[in-house]
Amino acid sequence: MLVGRPEPDARIGYDRLARRTCKVDSPSTVSLLIANARMVVLHGSLCSQSARPASRKRKQPTDNVTALSSKKRKLVHPSFLPAQFWDGLSKTFLTRNALRELNRRNSQWQRNRTENSQSPIAPRRSRRLRASRISAESVDQLLRQYSSTCLKGLKRSATHGGPDLSDLRGFPMSSNRDFEKSFTSLSSLGRRKRGPRPPRKSLATPNTTTARSTGPHDRNFHQHLIDHGIYPDRYRYPDGRVPPRPANLEDIRMALRQPRPSLSPSQTSEEKFEDFQQAVADASKESRVIADVIPLIEGYVGDRRCVALQTPFTNLHHLTNGTLVAASPDLCYGARPEQLDRRVREVLSGQVVPSTQADLLVAPNYFIEVKGPDGSAAVAQRRIIHDMALGERGQAALLAVGEPEPVYDQRAHTLGYIYQDGHVRMYAIHMIKPLAAGARPEYVTTLVDSYSLDGNFRSFCEGIRACRNGRDWAKRQRELAIAQANQRAAALDTRLRDESPLLSEGSYDLDTSADESVEFRPDKRAKGRDESRA
Repeated sequence: MLVGRPEPDARIGYDRLARRTCKVDSPSTVSLLIANARMVVLHGSLCSQSARPASRKRKQPTDNVTALSSKKRKLVHPSFLPAQFWDGLSKTFLTRNALRELNRRNSQWQRNRTENSQSPIAPRRSRRLRASRISAESVDQLLRQYSSTCLKGLKRSATHGGPDLSDLRGFPMSSNRDFEKSFTSLSSLGRRKRGPRPPRKSLATPNTTTARSTGPHDRNFHQHLIDHGIYPDRYRYPDGRVPPRPANLEDIRMALRQPRPSLSPSQTSEEKFEDFQQAVADASKESRVIADVIPLIEGYVGDRRCVALQTPFTNLHHLTNGTLVAASPDLCYGARPEQLDRRVREVLSGQVVPSTQADLLVAPNYFIEVKGPDGSAAVAQRRIIHDMALGERGQAALLAVGEPEPVYDQRAHTLGYIYQDGHVRMYAIHMIKPLAAGARPEYVTTLVDSYSLDGNFRSFCEGIRACRNGRDWAKRQRELAIAQANQRAAALDTRLRDESPLLSEGSYDLDTSADESVEFRPDKRAKGRDESRA
């Protein structure tokens, strides 16, 4: 189910889908068929409601699915956090992104003030004004007028903080370069006995060993998610209440502990564990972790078309208020597009189709976020929460196909884990009913378990087994949701054919392909990925 209001063009999409299942002879026939269907998209699902009358405008051909999708409103995901993001925060933390936004606003304010203060002056008056203007004395010239005793008193006053200059706050900066000379002259006072100071580093060339860009996933990003009902693990409401945990949490933990033949003592040796330890030690950057370590954890993944590597989710509708950058998980698993009924895939495109590239996976519900040894675990946690909330919204939308109301089953259908420096933290997320009527659904993240893969051989096998079992568990949940959505879409198709003699005999068959067993290997894009990616 989709959070927020119904999508504006979702109803239109279903009307077009209903028309493609019949032979249309007149506009009145179209109106009758749509009225019989009585289906609209509400909160991201196909739900029963009264249909609107058919438009009198001439209809464009809708046989081509590609032409239909090209007319959909293009989603816009900001490349940076816009001003609306900061204005909507309930609390703002002092981060680099916050300082950048403050500098941007100050610069904008200064430009506006300068433009407003500059009034056009007639050329005939400019010479007279220049002649009457008194040239301001520089600070150096002013200081030369005072004796050494006065300068000592001035220095003593500056040592204790100087006068109150709060009235000068917001005063426009002067372009007179004499201020730079005066600052140098003042800073040199009292340094005659201490010797010269070391040269200051240029602000244009920061220290590359310590200066890193955290990207948009800072503490303000974390606060934004909380403000919109997307909660981290162990979150408490302001009144002290704790969000409910998923009803199937113990079932998930039991599924993660199930034995796997590929990890039996006869198939796994100490040599593989040592290879893993060596790969962890050699992977100093995030790109090397994705290329060398993650394949050892994931092993054989089956169908490659069900895996996406660092793919921006630019086709999904915004999870909050449209101010977040598009999610881009390091690795995610979903289904082939042809596994989901074409009509459902079109109508729920903004919830289950992450990319505009038609051949990529749909309905992802298993995510992996990776950090190098020097990466931020907090950033990885914020990213995985964002990823999983999008995935759980898509699973809920599939489960709500044909339902008149959103489905809150209190169960988790999406998993994800964070890997960093030999450690794995597995999370689950589930959707809960909002506290206020008409509000957005809320998403609660829960820590399932954590594993230390490089500690010893036993913990290595336990962690690998949990990661692969979690992937299989997510696949089962995904296939159940897709099968249910396809079944309900087929039932609707049958009902439409039974209610009108003009319906065509054609149906939408489910195209499936056999999975081919291949080992996961990241493509070349991951090898060039910089460690500074947040």
